[in-house]
Amino acid sequence: MTYIPYLIIIASYIIYKLLHNAQLNNRARKLGCKPVKRIPPRNWLDSIGLYEIIFRKQMMEKGATFENLELAFARAQAKTFQGMALFKPFIMTTEPENLRHMMSSAHFNEWNIWPRPQAFGILLGDGIFSSEGAQWKHSRVMLRPSFTKENVKQIAKMEPFAARVVELVKQQQGEAVDMQDIFQFFTMDFTTDLLLGESSDSLKDALGQSSQTGIDPELKRQFSIAFDVSANYLMTRAILGHLMFLVNPKALQDAIRVQHKFVGYYIAKALAMNTRELQEKSDDGTIFLYQLAHETKDPINLRNQILSIILAGRNTTSGLMTFLFAQLSKHPQIYAQLRDIVRHDFPTVESITFDSIQNCNYLRWCINETLRINPSVPFESKTASVDTTLPRGGGPDGNAPIFVSKGTRIVYSLWVGNRDEKYFGKDTNEFIPQRWEKLPRNGGIAFMPFSVGPRACLGQSLALTEAAYITIRLLQNFDTCESHLGPEPWRKTSSATMRLIDGCKLSFK
Repeated sequence: MTYIPYLIIIASYIIYKLLHNAQLNNRARKLGCKPVKRIPPRNWLDSIGLYEIIFRKQMMEKGATFENLELAFARAQAKTFQGMALFKPFIMTTEPENLRHMMSSAHFNEWNIWPRPQAFGILLGDGIFSSEGAQWKHSRVMLRPSFTKENVKQIAKMEPFAARVVELVKQQQGEAVDMQDIFQFFTMDFTTDLLLGESSDSLKDALGQSSQTGIDPELKRQFSIAFDVSANYLMTRAILGHLMFLVNPKALQDAIRVQHKFVGYYIAKALAMNTRELQEKSDDGTIFLYQLAHETKDPINLRNQILSIILAGRNTTSGLMTFLFAQLSKHPQIYAQLRDIVRHDFPTVESITFDSIQNCNYLRWCINETLRINPSVPFESKTASVDTTLPRGGGPDGNAPIFVSKGTRIVYSLWVGNRDEKYFGKDTNEFIPQRWEKLPRNGGIAFMPFSVGPRACLGQSLALTEAAYITIRLLQNFDTCESHLGPEPWRKTSSATMRLIDGCKLSFK
């Protein structure tokens, strides 16, 4: 008799779920939606969505997450399929119409970025990449002046940092050097100078030069390590969703403390200024930190915003540079062709302008091809805020709309989508810059390396200009670039941004 109340509760729940599912199925039919394919599980752990969770560490060490995703889409034999993660269904897709639909202004409020705010929030708080609603809109408004076309056009600001990159490479005298580290030094120094008003001077440290910043060089070294350590843990938290509380080890806490300590230097500097000093430091409104300090003296808010822009400015742009030169080093004929074009179009440092960069088609093709084959941000993810639909993925041919119930997570794989021959032509696993001669200048509907819609990357133009400028300066100075990377596929991280696990060892002569 004591079990009867529990049996009634269980039975009631089962009946409720059956009725609710029937209601959703009926609604989906009325909307013209068709069922989405389900990926055949590899084993029983896969069928309940635990395989990737249990073996995630091993998979990360292998660095082949994206190649495994290609295999998953091949098993599904579809561009959109349903899988399982921790007993909960999710949808993977490479249909560009689906991503553009979710990111569009018209459907913006139907989707949210869960679980990113909770997963990344322990590091970034409510910064621009881990917030939504009014807080996100306010952060974006504050950042926009720093990325205006007029500000990005001031290309001469990059030269001191680019010159240090060239000098560092020359010091190697043709020996191999990890360019991934050097590119991260560059993007970190330039980002902190442009947006925080003072360079971190990582390149000067590497050159053994006197630094003008008050940040301890050892703290800068620790920050670089901590940034990469935390990225892996934060992505694991995002994958776990509601169970992310299980991932908060001491290594992650220590990494977060190091990063908070690093940005604490900039916060203390800004808070020590009075209103007049802040105005003088950023009278044109382009230095983000000083503009923000005008509005708030809250050190936590300042810290959250600073870390968010460092994340964007350091990792994504340095990733683009790293993979560009990794590919150029493996294709000496492409390197030589680009080198000759660069030396013709940009004979001097002074000839490198924002407009002249825009007019160099082959350089643009090389950068676009890098973003296609090795996207700096390899995933886009959205979660349905309401019961809604996506335009593609249903039915046997995948062309019908699909019904997406509230709380379902949609993951778009740029790595796989960028290899779709329908949009990018033949041999999409090959680095072929020439393919862009026949593609639209903006890459077409499927090319979205900086996302689209209201949350599209504000720093897109700046990132492309940085990558182009560094490429020009290196090719002005070095005739050849030799790879020491080993055979592809290279081991890559599977966190929010993509980087090479084993570095990018190249030699320039």
